[in-house]
Amino acid sequence: MQIQHLNIVFKISERCNLKCDYCYFFFGGDETWKKHPPLVPRQVVEDLGAFASRAARDQKLDAVNLIFHGGEPLLMSKPRFAEMCETLRGYENGFRFKFSLQTNAVLVDEGWIDIFNRYQIAVGVSLDGPPVVNDLHRLDLKGRSSYDGTVAGLRLLQKGAAQGKVSEPGILCVINPFADGAKVYRHFVEDLGVSHMSFLTPDYTWDSVVGEPVIRGVERFLLASLRAWLAGKNPKIRVRVFSELLAAMVDPRAMELVHTYRDDYRNIISVSSNGDLGPEDTLRTVDPRFASMGLNVAHNDLRDLLESSAWQEQADAVTIKPQNCKGCDWWKICKAGRPIHRHSKGRGFSNHSLYCSGLKDMYAEIGAFLVRNGTPLSDLALRLAS
Repeated sequence: MQIQHLNIVFKISERCNLKCDYCYFFFGGDETWKKHPPLVPRQVVEDLGAFASRAARDQKLDAVNLIFHGGEPLLMSKPRFAEMCETLRGYENGFRFKFSLQTNAVLVDEGWIDIFNRYQIAVGVSLDGPPVVNDLHRLDLKGRSSYDGTVAGLRLLQKGAAQGKVSEPGILCVINPFADGAKVYRHFVEDLGVSHMSFLTPDYTWDSVVGEPVIRGVERFLLASLRAWLAGKNPKIRVRVFSELLAAMVDPRAMELVHTYRDDYRNIISVSSNGDLGPEDTLRTVDPRFASMGLNVAHNDLRDLLESSAWQEQADAVTIKPQNCKGCDWWKICKAGRPIHRHSKGRGFSNHSLYCSGLKDMYAEIGAFLVRNGTPLSDLALRLAS
């Protein structure tokens, strides 16, 4: 298999300074993190650099996206983090790493801003909304609010962006099914001055023990936040899931990118702090074979992962249309949604999305907005035709 993009989620820290009760990594049922080093050893960094270099050569890639992830990646000391970046840069031979990092921002200070600037690291901040929403799940190890600490770190990143040191930080928000999506959106935009954000649907599968009110609540949140975003008509505000879908409905090239980054997990791999290789990180919670594949950056190449049965399963998820999706007008843009929301132990990825009705509502809302603002309905229908 040849891939056009490679995204590596690198678990440089497998511990955290918060205790978010919905976290798939610590509380999703996979406990392999307990056997892994709390911080990635230097040898694993070397092994990953060599692995990425071979992958870029074999796949003819000029860039590899490397996401520093956790746990909380800023639990690594600044000198060691800088050393890691220098080591990885040393393996750039015919390709370039594009560094990014996801953090709760509590530990962000001016020293971290300087490091992000030096190594050109784009930063995303995890925050779920105002305190009344955020602090339902995102508490520190003593059960205290994390909101003020996160916002303080966000403000430092925004200050750094205004000074040209770092790119504008984005927000990653896990949807609370009982929150008002419009209010959360307006809090980010109007109160915090955020211009880039993404709303993440909770990582439920068909085997998750959640009731209908939770699923419908997630869908209501999506629709409410979407309507708030569309009503603003501000091109400077980018909500990833909405912006990408709107672009996909008017540009075939954008539609291809949506499928590449949202629906096809084969472009995403994870590397644990001990060097173990695996698929997209949330899949480790759906079946043990995704968490412990017996592959490691020290002695395996990317092609070993791409030739595995787990990758074939994901290929089937991309190409095989679930029964409930046959005849659906939104198939071309939806492709049954994110794989994790399609999974069940009995049927694998052969199900439609757990959030199917909400996805349809979202597509219809964006389509109606485009038609109201001048896109011919016939053109839209032609682009969406399977």
